[in-house]
Amino acid sequence: MYKRNERLSLIRKRISQYGEVAVKDLALFLQVTPETVRRDLEILEYDKLITRTHGGAIKYNHMNKEKPYTNKWHKQAHVKSRIAKKAASLIQPGEIILIDGGTTTGRIPKFLNHITQVTIVTNSLKITDELNRAIERQRIQGETGKTNTEQDVVRGHMTNELLQRFKFDQALISCGSFDTSDCYEYDLEEAHASHLMIGQSKTSYLLADSSKRDANAAPY
Repeated sequence: MYKRNERLSLIRKRISQYGEVAVKDLALFLQVTPETVRRDLEILEYDKLITRTHGGAIKYNHMNKEKPYTNKWHKQAHVKSRIAKKAASLIQPGEIILIDGGTTTGRIPKFLNHITQVTIVTNSLKITDELNRAIERQRIQGETGKTNTEQDVVRGHMTNELLQRFKFDQALISCGSFDTSDCYEYDLEEAHASHLMIGQSKTSYLLADSSKRDANAAPY
């Protein structure tokens, strides 16, 4: 049985060797429970030695810290608006739509016009404000539902529990980065929320500009 300091050292060595490790594999390798591994990963992440992901950990990189929402809003603004406009055109009257928080998805309300009887659920405070403004101006008819203030979203256990009670026609999803095989997020809880959103929706669309390609973020 390894002592804690020994486990921490071995975990760091395996991450250095493989780039990414899974909790279940570490538990088997160290002959401890997954809960013990998760506690060890929390210590290493607090000391900025690794970055936890959904189900494991990767090498620590200072770039894994996501920039504040307001700092990202103006980056690739024209491209993000084009993507948001296309996404808005997919929304049909009578649908139940899920929109997560992001600087591309946050532009969708601007392009919603003449949509009736639509229900939009979002965990983004900014999107909720914009949707309510669109309803007040009678550009759309419907209702909104919502529930890391830096990223202008609400996430966590209660949000995830509520998401599981709904079924959606479409999910319009943002991400921290993507490559040819996966989508990634900077925040573990936001990644879990996005994973749930996709699972609860008939159809899901990823809204991301080219700056998100192969950027440094943690996998879903």
